[in-house]
Amino acid sequence: MATIQISIDDNTKIVADSLFSGYGLNTESALIKFISIAVKQKSIPFSLGSFIQDDSDELEIIRQKRLSVKGSLKGKVWMASDFDAPWKK
Repeated sequence: MATIQISIDDNTKIVADSLFSGYGLNTESALIKFISIAVKQKSIPFSLGSFIQDDSDELEIIRQKRLSVKGSLKGKVWMASDFDAPWKK
């Protein structure tokens, strides 16, 4: 079992504890769930655009890296079962 330590300001911790307790979680278990979901989906489970405000080049680099991961579009692209069927007139 690995251990991860992070430091955040006291106010953020208090607000996070309050937020997560409303969902029946503590902050540690919420972070563990976030990491588990990210690993399972092989992506960050929310949009990074809201965190990167002025640097559109940085956002584009992140998008390209995300799309270059094999399977990153799994479940997001589908093809109709009759895709190869002849057109009906």
